[in-house]
Amino acid sequence: MRCIGKGAESARMFCGIMNLLPPPTKFSKYNKILLQATRETCEDSMAEAVREAVDENDGKKDIAVAVDGSWQKRGFLRRMAW
Repeated sequence: MRCIGKGAESARMFCGIMNLLPPPTKFSKYNKILLQATRETCEDSMAEAVREAVDENDGKKDIAVAVDGSWQKRGFLRRMAW
């Protein structure tokens, strides 16, 4: 619900309509679990992307990459070396 900008009351109402148990009132336990899973997935994904890029570049690790993350109006070019 937080991801779509709704609060705890909306979550309780949704769970009631769907005949589900009410959402937990303390999210820290679940946030830690989600954070750990997200970090592991992110690190695995990035490591695999690096392996693929190095393979495509004939084993050379000096690769220029274009990164466009939080900047909405312009790209960002950075030289990466692993």
